[in-house]
Amino acid sequence: MDPDDLTAKNFLDELYRLTHGDMAAQVSMYDVGSTLGLNKVESGSLAETLIVEGLVELKTLAGGIGITSDGLANLGIAAPADTTAEATLAFSNGPVINDRDRMMIEKIIRQIKEGITGQPVAYDNLEEIVIDLKTIELHLLSPRPKVSVLRALLRSAHEALVSAGITNSATEFKALIT
Repeated sequence: MDPDDLTAKNFLDELYRLTHGDMAAQVSMYDVGSTLGLNKVESGSLAETLIVEGLVELKTLAGGIGITSDGLANLGIAAPADTTAEATLAFSNGPVINDRDRMMIEKIIRQIKEGITGQPVAYDNLEEIVIDLKTIELHLLSPRPKVSVLRALLRSAHEALVSAGITNSATEFKALIT
């Protein structure tokens, strides 16, 4: 975010206020913008810019957004520590994920992206990994993301990572796919 862009900073501040800093919470991008006097087009455009910068996350196709750990850091606020130990990675009971599951999957996606950054990966392998991650992110936009679908997608991403020789990222979430 451009440090001189006061409107973007105010938008991020307002998003933080409305979500109480909860990264799992979502609010309408239009509601955030309207509190700043922005119309829907201006709100959407500003939210899109912040999404591209990784400060805001699109949660629903209807305009639901949430703040990211990078967004919190941009505001000078430390993201809450992840209390989920690697050894306890597991989906909650039930056919649909809950907020804890969502945060765990989002953390895994971030770790995979960080793990492949700068790695010499063949284009075909990289393409497969990126498509798997994007498909996971797309499924998370569902109002009721299914554990079985996410498990299958994570299994596919795991296989693609192993095939590409990126075993560090792959072993971190192996417990979820078994």
